[in-house]
Amino acid sequence: MIVTEYANMPIQTNRITAFFVILIAGSGPFFFQVEKSFGQDQNSTQKTVGNAPSAKRLTPEERAAEKQKSRQLQNEIAIKRQKSFGMLPAGDDSEVGKKYQSALNEFRESAVALNQVQLSFDLAEKFTTSFRDQISREWQEGIHKSFLAKSNWLKVAGETYLSAPDKYSAIGETLCEMLLSDVELDRTDGWLEAAKAIINTMKSEKEDLLRAAGLVAYANSDFDFTEECLVRAQKFHPDEVQPQFMAEIKDVREKWTHEQEIRKREEEKNDNPRVEFVTTKGRMVVELYEDSAPETVKNFIYLVGIGFFKDKTFFRVEKHVCAQTGCEKGDGTGDAGYVIPSEVDSPNRRDHFRGTMAMALGNDSKTGQVLPNTGSSQFYFAFLPMPQLDGKHTVFGRIVEGQESMNFFRVMNLGQESQRKEGKEPDIIISSKVLRKRDTVYKPKILAGKLPK
Repeated sequence: MIVTEYANMPIQTNRITAFFVILIAGSGPFFFQVEKSFGQDQNSTQKTVGNAPSAKRLTPEERAAEKQKSRQLQNEIAIKRQKSFGMLPAGDDSEVGKKYQSALNEFRESAVALNQVQLSFDLAEKFTTSFRDQISREWQEGIHKSFLAKSNWLKVAGETYLSAPDKYSAIGETLCEMLLSDVELDRTDGWLEAAKAIINTMKSEKEDLLRAAGLVAYANSDFDFTEECLVRAQKFHPDEVQPQFMAEIKDVREKWTHEQEIRKREEEKNDNPRVEFVTTKGRMVVELYEDSAPETVKNFIYLVGIGFFKDKTFFRVEKHVCAQTGCEKGDGTGDAGYVIPSEVDSPNRRDHFRGTMAMALGNDSKTGQVLPNTGSSQFYFAFLPMPQLDGKHTVFGRIVEGQESMNFFRVMNLGQESQRKEGKEPDIIISSKVLRKRDTVYKPKILAGKLPK
């Protein structure tokens, strides 16, 4: 069962950002662990290495030889896997095969190109400002192109595997391995149809794949498939009772139906404000819900207009939870110098889905109670639907372009002193600008504090 609870960030301050943690428990339907590759070769390697003589009995020379042998074996496996990764059967010149090979080649080429840009990006600090800017743009564009190529390959790979599962079993095995890996990294965009192809062709039920596919479906708002995966995974733990989570799925499904109706009307009206963020992991465009949260949107556009979000860190990025930013101090304790009213009681309030933007809040330092009218400059992007936060944090927008960028933000929490001491480098908002707005005076409604000078 997904359990969502509020938790205080461990920061010694009166300005603590109250938020939440999704606990993925071993008995829950979304529990899965990806600690190694699931290929047979990898399993064989672990057995071989595991049966090696104890290191305590070996001389330094023998230990060095064993390490060299292990490295050589790992390299051989890596080369073998690279050659067989998602490959077609030998001699397959069918139209299906040609289409698949074209998509695979495009995906590989984009990955190679991105890797080359990465090397230049890592060296950019040694060169001129103009060169760094150029490499930065190439890096951001490369991430987007690679994502598009990967999404196309996933679509075609799923279709190819589904057309003949036995013939294209190598493609199926590759998809299974990538699904488990990508879900662990919250890279669920573009995966839905491929995940369905995997689940619908399984000859025997596999709990880890069912739960990974269920998470993909949940992130992509396909709640019927989410429920199907969890019901099928239930047989691995027949004594579990999940009425609470099944009720949650029903609730989120109804909210999503309502959300789609609103988005359709907004698309027809086509006048919601839009803001562009350029981050260290790519460009993102967000659309703001001015009709649903007018005061929050006024505040946000005002802050963008004065350049507040320049060089702001994604100081808190938590797996399956959120990417949070907008802190003046970069550790979750800062704000814009004032607070604005909450709009969660609005009859037009919106709910949390993947890519949703919502306001982070402060809490009472003694009781830990969330304080509703404490929004300022901090906000977050949700990785998953968050029904337990609906009606508690003001939802005021969503990502409409470049959602894949948040998949690559470095996981960290600079609100924790131990991580700050490690010197971890967070991703940042490089710049932001308003792309579109209405004929409105965008100025915050301040409850306490004052506007920055």
